[in-house]
Amino acid sequence: MSRLIHLNGPSRVGKSTLARRYAAEHPGVLNLDIDVLVGLVGGWQNDFDSALRTARELGSTMAVAHLHDGHDVVLPQLITSHDESPWAEELAELAGAEYVEFALLAGSDEHRRRFGAKQPEHEVDAWVQDALGESDGALLEKIVGDLDDYLAGRPETIRIDTGAQTPEETYAVIVGALRHPAMGVKQNG
Repeated sequence: MSRLIHLNGPSRVGKSTLARRYAAEHPGVLNLDIDVLVGLVGGWQNDFDSALRTARELGSTMAVAHLHDGHDVVLPQLITSHDESPWAEELAELAGAEYVEFALLAGSDEHRRRFGAKQPEHEVDAWVQDALGESDGALLEKIVGDLDDYLAGRPETIRIDTGAQTPEETYAVIVGALRHPAMGVKQNG
């Protein structure tokens, strides 16, 4: 059975980096980075929210098709209490796939340190970093609060304190949890 592997968490906790590594080490896995799709929508800089909605719709179609074909999808995407629903989980259900959600978390100090040290990987990444940086941390703190609210209702989500681990250790936790479904993998279908 195919799986939708959702890496949730705020900016700069390693979602995209871990997703790229997982896809590189697991042939056939689709690394569905929604931020990359946002950058393909003309005018995204002027209306980011609209471009994000479009990218999520396109990504949803891609995910369901790939899952239906029997392949896994890794989705490095923040979903919070302000999203209409846990749409990633709904995609897995639609495709009859397994769904597993990891919440990659870091304490405030570690998160701020990473945010300041991170070099943007692409144009959308730079735009998001600038937008978050302009608020003197207020927007980032709001996002973390919204994520906490979302996670309060999601006991199945596997939470990983990335601040207390190296990227290697975080990756090992993810791979280990995926090998041992009793650690929280939810099956749909």
